[in-house]
Amino acid sequence: MNAPQVDNDDTRSPYLVSIVAGIASIALLMMGLYFGFLGWAERPGNLENPVRYDLRPGQSFAQVAADLQEQGVLESPRLFSLYARMTSLDVSVQAGEYDLPRNISPLGLLNLFSTGQVVLHPVQLAEGATLKQVLTALRKSTFLVDDLGVGLTNSDFELLLKRLRLPIQFAEGYFFPDTYMVVRGTKVSDVLVMAHKAMQTKLDAAWQQRNARLAVRDPDQLLILASIIEKESGEGGDRRTISQVFHNRLQLNMRLQTDPTVIYALGDAFDGDIRSRDLRVDSPFNTYRVKGLPPTPIALPSFDSLLAAAQPTKGDYLYFVARGDGTSEFSRTLNEHNAAVRKFLMQGSKPN
Repeated sequence: MNAPQVDNDDTRSPYLVSIVAGIASIALLMMGLYFGFLGWAERPGNLENPVRYDLRPGQSFAQVAADLQEQGVLESPRLFSLYARMTSLDVSVQAGEYDLPRNISPLGLLNLFSTGQVVLHPVQLAEGATLKQVLTALRKSTFLVDDLGVGLTNSDFELLLKRLRLPIQFAEGYFFPDTYMVVRGTKVSDVLVMAHKAMQTKLDAAWQQRNARLAVRDPDQLLILASIIEKESGEGGDRRTISQVFHNRLQLNMRLQTDPTVIYALGDAFDGDIRSRDLRVDSPFNTYRVKGLPPTPIALPSFDSLLAAAQPTKGDYLYFVARGDGTSEFSRTLNEHNAAVRKFLMQGSKPN
């Protein structure tokens, strides 16, 4: 006869209940820790003032957390590091400058650092500036890195082109004047290459929109003429008519006789006034002596000036004089021009 059977389910049930209860307790504990951790991570900060933090390349995450505690951004760098590892956000942190708002949370910090929302600094290349002026300003910048080399002066354009490896005939004028947003530590050469690419795009666009039968034969000459228009025009509405004057004079083989080219030829010797002796200076940029265009641009032209050079108004104007209010008085004959000069010179204007 068989021995009495024991109900194994009855003997195992207390153990099973204990195991299930233990797992449930652990799960509840983990959930509590998770939500508690999440609550800590999302808790807004309470900085007295916004903080600009420079997260340097090569910094360890522990060092970043310690820095943030020292600046009063974090209370617990250990919790911050632990949370970053748990969420894998520590591996996607990007170097750069960051603006930290007063109420930023630990999770907000990690999101900011991992998405690379760094501070951008404006770098302005002014319309009508010379390349020498641009280089001087860029190389003095506190947030750009001057990588052009100590052997390069701000007037050594030939060496500059070699350093930048730009396949162009001249450097002056070939950088588009605009405001470029860059991160701290951007190289001066990178800004210049960026500005050159922008100018190439703008110049190509203006050349494609040019009128028929212009006095300039290629984009380089268009750029040179645009730079003169940039320096001669105070009012945007006059640019295309000023362009008409220059195109007409070029087609008639007349000297341009424009003061800005003389000022460029004088360079640092220019003291704010053009005298009669300055008009005789021996320079290929002196359009009072030399026919045709100068050999290079004399400044950084805006897109408006590029378009004006490409699209002169129709007419037979050959002269203009500044009225003194940013606009110009245009004339067809020398007698008309001389009368306008006498009229407006009394107001301090200069003829062209």
